[in-house]
This record gives sequence, C-alpha cells and structure tokens, in this order.
Amino acid sequence: MAELVQGSPRSPQLSSQAKPLDQLLRFPAPSIKETPLKQLDSGVTNLELVKLQIAPKVNAKTGQVEEPSSGQIEEGTYGGTQLALTEMYAKVEEAFICYCSVIGIETIIPQRVPLAIKNERYKFQPANSDSYPPHLYVIPPKDDASKFEIFDKLGLVEAALLLPKVVPTKNWFGKVRNVIIEAIENFVGGEPYEGRRIRDIEENNRQPKNRKTGTDIMRGENIGDLEDWFSDARFAQQQFTGANPTTITKASKQWIDDFLIAAKTQNLSNVIDRINAADQSGNLFVQDFSYLRQALGISVRPKDTLMVEDKDQGNRYMCASVSLFELNLDGRLHPLAIIVDWKGSIEDSVTIFNKRIQPPEKPDDATISAEEGADWPWRYAKTCAQVSDWLRHEVAIHLVHAHFVEEVTIVATSRCLPDTHPVYQLLKPHWFRTLPLNAAARSTLVPSIIMDLIGLSNQQAYDYIWYEFRNFDFTGKYIPNDLRARGFPPEHLEEEKFKNYAYAKNMNVMWAVIHQYVTSMLNLYYPDDAAVQGDPNIAAWCQEVRSPDAGQLPSFPVITTLAQLIDAVTMCIHIASPQHTAVNYLQNYYQAFVINKPPALCSQPPSTLAELQKYKEHDLVKALPIGRARQWLLAAQVPWLLSFRVAENRSLVDYANTVWNVYKKKKGEKEVKIRAYAEELFENLSRCNDLFQSISRGMTEGTVPYEVMDTGATAVSILI
Repeated sequence: MAELVQGSPRSPQLSSQAKPLDQLLRFPAPSIKETPLKQLDSGVTNLELVKLQIAPKVNAKTGQVEEPSSGQIEEGTYGGTQLALTEMYAKVEEAFICYCSVIGIETIIPQRVPLAIKNERYKFQPANSDSYPPHLYVIPPKDDASKFEIFDKLGLVEAALLLPKVVPTKNWFGKVRNVIIEAIENFVGGEPYEGRRIRDIEENNRQPKNRKTGTDIMRGENIGDLEDWFSDARFAQQQFTGANPTTITKASKQWIDDFLIAAKTQNLSNVIDRINAADQSGNLFVQDFSYLRQALGISVRPKDTLMVEDKDQGNRYMCASVSLFELNLDGRLHPLAIIVDWKGSIEDSVTIFNKRIQPPEKPDDATISAEEGADWPWRYAKTCAQVSDWLRHEVAIHLVHAHFVEEVTIVATSRCLPDTHPVYQLLKPHWFRTLPLNAAARSTLVPSIIMDLIGLSNQQAYDYIWYEFRNFDFTGKYIPNDLRARGFPPEHLEEEKFKNYAYAKNMNVMWAVIHQYVTSMLNLYYPDDAAVQGDPNIAAWCQEVRSPDAGQLPSFPVITTLAQLIDAVTMCIHIASPQHTAVNYLQNYYQAFVINKPPALCSQPPSTLAELQKYKEHDLVKALPIGRARQWLLAAQVPWLLSFRVAENRSLVDYANTVWNVYKKKKGEKEVKIRAYAEELFENLSRCNDLFQSISRGMTEGTVPYEVMDTGATAVSILI
C-alpha cells in the first residue's frame, strides 16, 4: 500500500516526569527499516483505504453503498502488495462469514434447526442464473430487501471491485524489480547481456530480504531456492509430489502411437527405441491437457490460438500441453517429450523431444544440469507444460473438484438430513467455513484475481469450470478407483518404481484410515443393506445431489447398500480434508517462484518445431510475466495467500481428539463405542505421520520432502 514516512515533532515534556523521555528510554531499539512487517494493522489499513478513495462510499441520502471511487494503488512494493492483498481478502472472507451467520448459514453460535427450516435456508442457486456450477443461494436478489440490506451494509456488493485496487498496476519497487527491469533493458544485438535475466531472478529470490513470511507448510521456502529447480528431475517430480499430483496417467496406445509418429517424422531412432522399450514394460505416463479446446465449447476450433487481450499489461496466452514421461524401475520419472500446444492432431502440433532420453546415473550430476540449463527450447516446452498444469490444477483440481463439488454435497446434505442424522453428524465438522469461503471466492477471487492471470477470456474460463464440473466422476475419484484407473494399482504401490509417488502412497493409506472410521460409525446405525434402503433421508440425499434442478452431479451414487453409503461418506470427508490439503498447501512452494509455474504465457507459442528449436533465453523471458507489475505480483502472492498453514485446532487430528474428549465420560453403549472409534482414528492418524515421513525419506535422494500430508497439518475442512 502507499507508504508514507514522515518525521513527527517531539511530544511536549510532561511536568510530572522526573527525567526527559530520551533519558528514561536509553536502551537500544531495533531499526524499523530492518524489522519485517508480518501483518498490517487493520485500523491503519482501513484509514488508508478511505484516504486513497478505494473504500466504497455511502450515499448521504439513501444510506446505500455506492460503487467504489476511482482510487487505485499504482505503485508499491513486493512485500507491501503481499500484506495488502492478504489483509483485503481476509476482510472479504470475514464479511461473508458474518453474512452467512446472520442469515442462518453456519451460524457462529450453533442452533438446533428443524429440517423444514434448513430447507428454507439452504437452497441451490437457480440453474443458469450465474456463471458457476450449483452452489448455495447466498447472494440475495435486490427484491429480498432484508437480506440485501445486510449484504449491502457489509460491503459485499462491491467486494469484487476492491481486491484489484490494492495491487499496483503500473510499477513495483524493490531490488528484485529493479534488477529484472535492468536486465530486460540490457540487450546487445537482441541477445541477453552476459546471460542475465533468469539468473538474476533466481539470485534475488534467494535473498533473505525477499523471503515471504513462513506461514505455510514449507516455512516460506520455494522451489527457486534450489540450484536445479529447472531440471528434468524437478519438473518430473512435481507430477508426483507437486501442487497437482493427481492427474498423471498411464499413457494410452493412442498417445504412444502419436509420439512415435512425431519421433519418426524427426528421424529420432534412439527415441523410438526408448519409447518402444518403455511401452513394453508398461512404464509410459502422460500429463494430458489436450482436451482444453474441447472443454471451451464449439466456439473454439482445434487450431485456434488461445489468447486474451490486455491493453494495459499485454496479451496473455494459454496452451494445451501434453507431456510424456518414462517411469524408471528405480522410481525416477523422466520426461521424454512435450507437445507444446495440442492442435487436434500430432501433425498440426509442435512436439519436442528431450535430448536426454534417460535420467543421469547420479541424480546430482552437475554436467547434466548445466546442459539442461542451456537447452532453451526444452526449457520453454517445460514452461508450457507448467502453464497448462497451473490452469488445470487451480481451476479443475482445486476449485472445481474440491471446493465446488464439496459445496454440492454440503447444501444437499443440509437440505435432506436432519441435524440428528448419523451421516449429517459425521459430515458436519468437515464443512467448517467452506460455504462462506466459497462465496467469497466466487464473488472476488475468481473474477478479480484468477481471471486477470490466465490466458483465457472470462467466458472461456467459465466454460472450462463447467466442463470440469460436468465431467467430475464422483465414484471414479474414490482413491482406490482413481489410482488404479491412472495406472497406479494400490496393491502394487510398495514396488520400488512407485517409491517417489508419495501422494499416491500416502493418500491410499489415508483413504483406508477414514474409510475404517466411517465404517465403524455407520455400523452403529445401519446393521445391513436393508437399513440403508429403509432410510428415506438417504434416498432424498442422493436425489438432491444428482438432480438436474439441484446438485447436478449425476456421478454421485444411488445408494442402496451399506458399502455404497460408507464409500460416499468417506469421499465427502476425503475431498474436504486430505485431498484439499494435498492440492492446496503446496501452492506457495511451487508457484510463488513465478517462473517455475506461471499462470499464462506472455507471448504466442511457436507454430513450428523449427521456430521452437531456435529459441534462446530471451524467448523464454518474453513468455514470462517479467515487467508486468500486476500480473507478476498476483502470480507471486496468490499462492502465498492460499497456503497458510492450518491452525492446530482445525486439523484432522484435533477433530479425532475432540470427539474422544466429548465422549470420554459418557456411558451409553453407542457412546462408549464412538469414544473407542475416535481413539482408534487418533492413533491411526498419528501412526500415519510416522509412515508418511518414512515414505518421504524413501524417495530418491535430493527429492523435496513431501510433508504436506502431516496429519497435524491436514485441515479438517476446506478452510482456505
């Protein structure tokens, strides 16, 4: 925010004071210039927002909030933007939490609410009334005077317009920015001056003064701290233990054939041999984002350039990359080829093959790293793959498959199950804060932040959101089903070649732990399938989730057996707790170092392989948001904003501990069993920590530890 540093006059000497103040306070004091500010003072921040005419103005006659004035922070610092964005988004979230409580949605003081009243409070947004998949009808129409007045007075009508105003639009100050801009300007004959740019960004990222506050699971570190962050090994490992470890899939025959066609066209006999050998052993895998243009609807053709115009910052581009990997028997995943942007056929797409068709004998081979560092066409292709995965991860895996799918189950459960129902009792603790936070995201984070980062138009982005929702397979995403379908059979995860897929190994165990707890709890109320079939609330629940007029999630099962009920309830807890934790809390580590995983390309992708093969460092730099103040700052700060470590009292372990303590002195037969089941859950979660640490230590030496699923840091619900 605006930083005003002015001297202040000395306060007058108080007559009752025995000694002058400067004599009393003769002790050394830390320098304010060297003391990092961890959080903005809310009162001072509010005054500054009013002063800068960013805060909404209340009409003197009507008392209604008007649209915000034209105030805008145009210049600022990296750290200042981080603090301002965090403070402002926290205000928006807090306002939505207050509003939801006032209208009876997740009230701060708990209430006993009859099912008929819950049906009135929890309603799905009318179909096709906004751009999002089914969600709670939380934002009131203007003709609902009582609710709209509350909504308006909390400032939520204008909330979406506030976040952009605290992010500088023209310039940002500080050593990082100055060095980057200086490097951009130092061209000699169109070539980078003495190889600068990427190296300068790396060095400045590692300066202590440029380090973010360590509020996340990785203590403020990021992948740019590593000398070889750009290497094939780091790129590949992110498919297993990065921000999105959920979509790598065994290569289909069609993809293998396509890559072989490309290799033959390029006369790469060694690559052909390598692909065929890996195919024979079943060790080829892909990250496949080829469906992007299809997801955007009939208005986008296979060969269309995906681009959004931005007259202020510069145009942004999106790509639909496909990456081919070989999983070696020692567990190391190695990238073999990348389709930069799938255009409907292998012939119409640019495909590049890795010059290093197998990983080095030693993971820390410096010679190989140096060679990789100078391979700019390949580094550009990996950047395209990361851009594709940024969109797929943030919008599909994180926003839709976690936040939005869970919201459907929350609203449907609240509408169909009484507060005393055993399924409601099991699920309710895993909904804490999710509905108001989702409402805040729909109103502010998505339209004001995400849309300003990606290389799709707003309409394309909403079409993509809907595509991912409509194609979500609820039962197919049960962890045992999902892992098997993607080529990682749970029964084979102990094999050496899977040792680096810590997400799969951990999540397979976590699913079993939650499944066992849910089984024990539901067996108290449903002795057999007939008991499930005889529960009209369960039938209504399924109908509500699946209905085209309500949840619109037809992949949710029609539950007629106890096993189906146990699986569905386990899935609801899985999405809210370990799954969201796994795909949320590593964002800062892998994405805050923007050049590792940018949200869009800043120049159009090459149209031919010959063009790509001529790429040098400056071509990669042109594709990155260097020099684009707003885009760079948002791309760096949003991951930090979303990666705050979970408070101890909001973890899955604390949930189990709390249940045990609530029931520890109760004497009823069911109550004694619930206490025992909670104790078992607590102990199993604690044992998981030891197991997960062992799995992390067992990965290839030098691999970034996989700590995100520490059960003490696994959120009980979607909290952020």
